[in-house]
Amino acid sequence: MTMTDNDLRDLLARDASEARGAGVTLADVDRRVRRIRRRRGAAGAVLAAGLAAAVMVATAPRTVTITPADGSDPAAAAMAGPSLTPGVSYLAGQRVFLEKEIEMGGRVLRFPYTGISTSVNVQVDCREPSYAFVWLNGRLETQGVCGVQRDQVDHLISWIDESGGDLRGDNEVDVALVPVQRVAADRDPGAPIPALGEREAERVVGETGEYRTGGRVTIREAWLLAVAPTPVNCDRDIVIRKPNGQEILSSACDQPSEKPPSPQG
Repeated sequence: MTMTDNDLRDLLARDASEARGAGVTLADVDRRVRRIRRRRGAAGAVLAAGLAAAVMVATAPRTVTITPADGSDPAAAAMAGPSLTPGVSYLAGQRVFLEKEIEMGGRVLRFPYTGISTSVNVQVDCREPSYAFVWLNGRLETQGVCGVQRDQVDHLISWIDESGGDLRGDNEVDVALVPVQRVAADRDPGAPIPALGEREAERVVGETGEYRTGGRVTIREAWLLAVAPTPVNCDRDIVIRKPNGQEILSSACDQPSEKPPSPQG
């Protein structure tokens, strides 16, 4: 007969309610408690074995058969590491190379500076609603609204050169401010303003003409934060199976899983 916790409680309750009889001895209780514990331990072992098998199935390497088309050895493919993609980021520092007031709009203002960092952070803030253009060494690099706009947000132009070049030494930053209306002409108020090309930007600045305005340009150091090759995300390793049936466990990554389709909104 299978003994459970409830059976044991019932047994003790019946014994307590009977006035006579041999009663339930401590040995009986101990024997039945041990029997319950053994059954629980066996059930736990079965559950643990099932979980271990599930983990092994989930992490088992995928077996692929590779037949070299160029005569190369599949073992060489097994020795190949995961494909790498560069991860690059830049960080603006605290050192200021140049900080100048802008008092004139409708004109390209040049700000030479000498840098000691491989990159540079250029910031432009405007005291009046404006549209700003920023050039570095003669190349138009960034542009956008500057100052408090219709959305009541004070927009700041902040750009970091991430071209990978070395900007240590002498460089030139050019800045030009124009009224937003000069760039957003014939557009609905609040509509996004598409970026202008080099010639179009120069034309808008030239046609605006000089006018008084207020702003500031700040040029700071910026450094390469990290250049660290990172492996492509992989589901699992693979097993290389030679044509002769030999299998080699490879440290190379399996193909990364495809991203799930984006939800349709």
